[in-house]
Amino acid sequence: MKPATSTRSRSFTPRASNNRYRGGKKTKKAARQRNIGPAVNSFFSALWRTTKMVTVSVLIISLIGGVSVGLVMGYHYVVNAQYFMVRKVVLNGLDRVSREDVLKATGLDKPANILALNLADMASHVETLPWVRTVTVSRKLPETIMVNIVERRPRVLVSMDALYYLDETGTPFKKVDPKDNPELPIITGFTRADLVDRREHTLGDLMEVFDLLDALAERNDRFRVGNISEINFDPVRGLSLFTRDDKVQVKIGHGDFRQKLKRLGRVLAHLKIQGQYDGVTYFNLECSPRVIVRRPVSNVEGEGNAS
Repeated sequence: MKPATSTRSRSFTPRASNNRYRGGKKTKKAARQRNIGPAVNSFFSALWRTTKMVTVSVLIISLIGGVSVGLVMGYHYVVNAQYFMVRKVVLNGLDRVSREDVLKATGLDKPANILALNLADMASHVETLPWVRTVTVSRKLPETIMVNIVERRPRVLVSMDALYYLDETGTPFKKVDPKDNPELPIITGFTRADLVDRREHTLGDLMEVFDLLDALAERNDRFRVGNISEINFDPVRGLSLFTRDDKVQVKIGHGDFRQKLKRLGRVLAHLKIQGQYDGVTYFNLECSPRVIVRRPVSNVEGEGNAS
C-alpha cells in the first residue's frame, strides 16, 4: 500500500522587494521630471530679467554718453563762437594804475571768449598790482567786461631800509621810485619788523600818527600837512614833527593833538605880535599847558602859558 503522498500547495508570490525596487526607481525619475520643469522656467525667467536689465543699462549709458558728447560739443562751439568774443573792456577807478597793466593782468590784452573767462582768477591777478586795494570783475553779455578798481591811498612814506608808501590801513605796499618825488611826510621810528612781522602790535601807534595827520590836515599855516617833512615816533615820548620849509621841530607827545595845536597857534600869534616869530626852530607841547619855545642863536628856551 503506497503511502499517501501529501501534496504541498505552492502559491506564487511576487517578490515584493523586486516590485519595490522597480517602483522606487520610477518614482524618483518622475520626481526629477517634475522638479526639472520649474527649474528650467526659473532659469529662463532669471535670464530674461538679467538680459532686460543689461539692455536697459546699456540704453541709459548710451543716452548719457550721447548727452555728454552733445554738451561738450555745444560748449566747444559756444566758447569758440565769435558772437561771445570780448570786444569791450570798461575800467573804473584808475588813477595811478595803468590800463595796460590791468589788461595784461586780466589776460584781456589778447582775444578772449567772455564765457571762458574765470573772473575770480582775473580779480586775484589784478590785486597783485601794487596800487590796487580791491577789485571786482564782472561780465555783461555778449561782449563786455567790467573791471572796478579801488586804489590804495598813500597817507605817508615810511623808512624801512628804503622808502615805501604806507596806505590808510598802515600797510607798506610799494617801494618809492626816485622819479616819483612824492610830497608826503616820512614816518621814522618804525622798523621793517614793526611794520611787517609785528604789524598787529604796531597798528595802534600808526593810528596815532594818522590822527596827528588828520589834525594837521585842518590847518593852513606853516604846520599844514604839505609842509611836514617828517613825523618821528618814540614809544616813550610820543610824536615829533618837522616842517619842510623852515626846518621847525615840534614835540607834540601822545594824544590830544587838536588842542595842543590850538595852543601852538595862540603862541605863534603872540610871537608875531611881539616881533619874535622869525627864527623860532623848536616848540615843545608835551608839558601842557606850557609851550616851550627855542631859538637857535641864543639856544635859550623861553616859556609861555596858553589857556
